[in-house]
Order: sequence, then structure tokens, then C-alpha cells
Amino acid sequence: MGADKKLEGLKKALEKRKCTVEKHSSVMEITFEKAEDADWFQDIFDDYEKESAVSCLMSMRPKGQNVRHKFVFNITDMDKFVELLKAS
Repeated sequence: MGADKKLEGLKKALEKRKCTVEKHSSVMEITFEKAEDADWFQDIFDDYEKESAVSCLMSMRPKGQNVRHKFVFNITDMDKFVELLKAS
């Protein structure tokens, strides 16, 4: 599957979450608008690392209301990552 199609698959897997997905040269960035969605992602990220789908999470989670929660990380296996997201 091409890189653009994989990115679209990731966006589709996250469509029920209020977030933006951006791919930078070697990392992925997901920004959640709601703390609940960010909590969900952070909670399941460890499992994704164990499945060798992602690595190296850096989170930027400011305190307060109406803030955006950003995660930057490497994806080692996009297909597996999308599959795991759909299953969560």
C-alpha cells in the first residue's frame, strides 16, 4: 500500500476521535482536541509499542480546558498500527 493510502487509512481509523494527523519526514504527529481522546491514545500506546507498530512517544499535554494534546512518535509498521487502532 502506498504512503498516501496508508496515511488515509490512519485518518479513517481515527475519524471518530477529534484529531488532526500529520506526517513529517520521519515521524507522525497526532493532535487531539479532547482530553478523553488523548487519554485513550496514551493508554493504548504502550500496547502498540509491544506489538512493534510504533516507538518513541513524545507527548505534549498542557493542563487546562480547551487545550490541544499532541503526540509525536515513529511508526514502524503503519499497517499494524492502523489495524490495532481499528480494534481498540
